Amino acid sequence: MIEVYSYSIKLIDPLFFAREGISGAFTAPYLHATAINHAVTWTMGVGRPDQSYLIGEWNGHRNEPHYKNSKIEENFYFTPARLITSVNYYTEVAKGDGDQFIQVGYGAAKINGISVGRNEVLKAYKLYSIAPESVFEGYLYTKNDKGLFPKLIRLGSFRSLAVLEIKKKYKILGKEKNKCCDHPVDPLVHKPIMGILVPLLPYPIVENAVLETVWEIRKYGKRKFVAALVELWQDRKKADIGVTSIF
Repeated sequence: MIEVYSYSIKLIDPLFFAREGISGAFTAPYLHATAINHAVTWTMGVGRPDQSYLIGEWNGHRNEPHYKNSKIEENFYFTPARLITSVNYYTEVAKGDGDQFIQVGYGAAKINGISVGRNEVLKAYKLYSIAPESVFEGYLYTKNDKGLFPKLIRLGSFRSLAVLEIKKKYKILGKEKNKCCDHPVDPLVHKPIMGILVPLLPYPIVENAVLETVWEIRKYGKRKFVAALVELWQDRKKADIGVTSIF
């Protein structure tokens, strides 16, 4: 039987990941379900070979991500999460080439006085990380005991440490049609009728998503709707869109 919980992720370290580009990129106030589910399964030492995060050789490349969507493990699924605290950025400057003085700008890189390449993407750039103590929230669908999940996970480009807390359990009161979800959704797991695209790697998630089938719950005494996920475990043979980029 599937149980629905809310969960929170509280940052211990600054969190950075590339949303669209690298130079001057701001970290988005969302966490992709691919990032969360891979982080949890990696910490627990479980997962599926066909949804592996990295493999040695595939399609002629080494260490290339190999997963189709954010459905990583059979017995649980974390939805994408949104930031519920105020957006507070932690800014750092990172160096992009050699052991030289930092030069903010574009052009060919120089290593030992020799120009390398015609157009270097960056030499130094700012990282706009989300600050420690920031909190994200989403929903967990699980067949497991909530006590089995790790307390600490690592996220983002620099494997930043974060606290995972499984919180309130919600009773599923019934099914509804064409309702707006109380959480962002992965469009490769669900098929939104409408919503707002949030640009994230490896592919956008959808905020304010209206789905054909949702579950009704009560949150703070109000009707809320979460994406129905029965099909997550009933049918793993359906073809999914291939994705080969990482969060």
